[in-house]
Amino acid sequence: MKKLSALHRFAALLLLLGLSAFSFGARGALQVTIDADENRTTPVAHRYLHGVILDDAKFQILLPAAWNGKVVIHTRGFSGTEFSTGAYQTAALAKGYAFAASDEGWNRVTIKNEPEDTYYESRQRIMELTLYMNATVKAYYGRASSRTLIMGGSNGGHHTKWMLEDFPNLYDGGLAGYGYNSQISQWGGVAQVVRNYDVIASRIDDIIAKRTADPAWDPFRTPLSPPLTAAQLQAMHNIYNIPARVDCNTSFRCDFGYNAGRWKGSEATWKQQYSALVGYLRDSMTRFDPTFNPNGGPLTDSELGLWDPSKSPNWVKRELRKLDLTGQLERPVIIMHGTFDTTVSTGETAGYKRLVEKALGRQGAEKVLAVYYIPGMGHGGTQYNDLVDEQIDALEAWIDYHQSNGRSGAPAPAMMGIYPREPSAGGDRDDDDGEHGHRD
Repeated sequence: MKKLSALHRFAALLLLLGLSAFSFGARGALQVTIDADENRTTPVAHRYLHGVILDDAKFQILLPAAWNGKVVIHTRGFSGTEFSTGAYQTAALAKGYAFAASDEGWNRVTIKNEPEDTYYESRQRIMELTLYMNATVKAYYGRASSRTLIMGGSNGGHHTKWMLEDFPNLYDGGLAGYGYNSQISQWGGVAQVVRNYDVIASRIDDIIAKRTADPAWDPFRTPLSPPLTAAQLQAMHNIYNIPARVDCNTSFRCDFGYNAGRWKGSEATWKQQYSALVGYLRDSMTRFDPTFNPNGGPLTDSELGLWDPSKSPNWVKRELRKLDLTGQLERPVIIMHGTFDTTVSTGETAGYKRLVEKALGRQGAEKVLAVYYIPGMGHGGTQYNDLVDEQIDALEAWIDYHQSNGRSGAPAPAMMGIYPREPSAGGDRDDDDGEHGHRD
C-alpha cells in the first residue's frame, strides 16, 4: 500500500463493487493498469492479461478459449508472486476455468523495508482481484461466471480458509492445501523448531537413522547410543509439542487450544527445512515483531529462534492475530496435508478440523470440511500436485451436493486418491500441551 491511504483504498473498493458488472472500459475507474494483453496457445489456447490493481498488486488473468463458465482465484504462498501458481493453474486451465492470481501487494523479501505493506493486505487484495476477475470474465465472455472457486497451498491454504470464512458470498468453495491457522502459531512455531533444533543438531543424523530403522521409535523410552542428553530430549519434546491457541478475545484470552508441534516421523524434514525456516525468520522478523532484539544491534541468525510471540507486546500480538481463523465455514473446503510437514505443522490442519467442529458441531463440520493426510509428504510435493485435478472434481461435485441439498452431485469422497478422509473427532479436547494428534 505505497501510495493510497486506507481511506482511498476503501473508496476504491466501493467503486469496484459498484462497477463490478461493467466492461473492460471500466479499468480506468478501477485504477487497473494492464501491461500485457496477448493471445497464447499453451498449455491451452487462452487470452493472457497481466497488470496492477491500484498501485502495487500485480496480477495475471488467463481466459481460456474453451471456457467452462467458471472462475478460479489462486492465492499465493508466503514466498510467492502472481506467477507462483504451481499445479493449480495447470489443472484449472485444462478443465476450462478462467484463472486469476495476484502477488497480493507484498513480497516476502522486501516487506521489512516497505512500511505500508502488510501481510493483512492480502485480505483486501484477494477480494479486489475476485471482484475484478468476475467483472472481466463477464465483459470478455458476455456472461457472468456461474461459480467461483478459491485455492492455494501453504500461506495460500491459510488465505483460502480465511477468505471463505469471512467472504462466503464471494466464493462457492475452495482447496486449502497445507495451511496454518494463525500467524502466532505459524511463525512462533517456526521459531520454536529453530531454537530447539539447534540443541539437537549434532545428533540429528543419529535421530534420523533410528527413525528410519524403527518408524515406531519413542525417543523418550528407547535411548539412542550414546543417549541424548536431558537437554536434547527436552528439545525434541519441544518440537513435537508446540501449544497453540486461537479464538481469542481483545484481552488475548484464547479459548481453543491445539498442538502445532511437528509430528513424529518427520525428523528428516527438520534437517531438510532448517535453513528455509531460518530464512523465513531472517526475512520477516522485523515485521513479525519490530520490538524483538534480544541483544541489540542487527539480528543474527542465532538470535532468530529465541523469539516467543507470547512475550511480545499486545500491539504486536494484535497485528499478528488479524489473520487468525475462526472455523466459521459456510462453503465446502478440501484440505490435504503431508504428515511430515515441518514448514507448516500437520497439527495446524488437525487443529483446524477440531476448530470447525467446535464452531459448527461434528455434523455441521462434515458438511463443509474434508481433511486428507498424505503420509510421509513434507510441505507440498508430487503426491499433492498429482491430486489437484481430482480435488477440483471432488470439490465441484461437493458444491453441487451442498447447493442442491443432496439432490445432485456427491458429498466429499471417502478417499482422495489412495488417502482416506479423516473421520470426525471423538469429542472436544484441548491438545495444547500434550502429544495428542501425533501419528507414530
